[in-house]
Amino acid sequence: MVGSARRHDSRIRRATGIAGSQLWALAEVSLAAGITVNALARRLALHQTTASNLINALVDRGLIRRSRDRRDQRVVHLRVTASGTRLLSRAPRPHSGPLVDALRRIAAGDLDALAHSLATLLGAMRQAVPAAAGEFLLVD
Repeated sequence: MVGSARRHDSRIRRATGIAGSQLWALAEVSLAAGITVNALARRLALHQTTASNLINALVDRGLIRRSRDRRDQRVVHLRVTASGTRLLSRAPRPHSGPLVDALRRIAAGDLDALAHSLATLLGAMRQAVPAAAGEFLLVD
């Protein structure tokens, strides 16, 4: 899975010159013109600071522009520029990355089962014995 994500990110970087996470943020802004950084952070399941850093990089490259809300100057809205739209049109899919794309295509019941299994795995990891460090747990 990690290898697949790395290959996808490499393909994104070669085709667009930006990271896969930046492309995902750009694509989400294009789907919700005028979105705020906080709303984008929730949509990407990121901390607000991380989303701001993604946006800063995209603004610096001229792919997204910020505009202040006319009624409340504290609120900043995001919109994709013409350059951003052109980049999106030539970018490899899925813009959200292979993991998010796959999760979106899994049936709700299967997602529930996956969430339960992952919770079980995380619980077991929290109880891991220190002596097990370095052991091979997965077999090819």
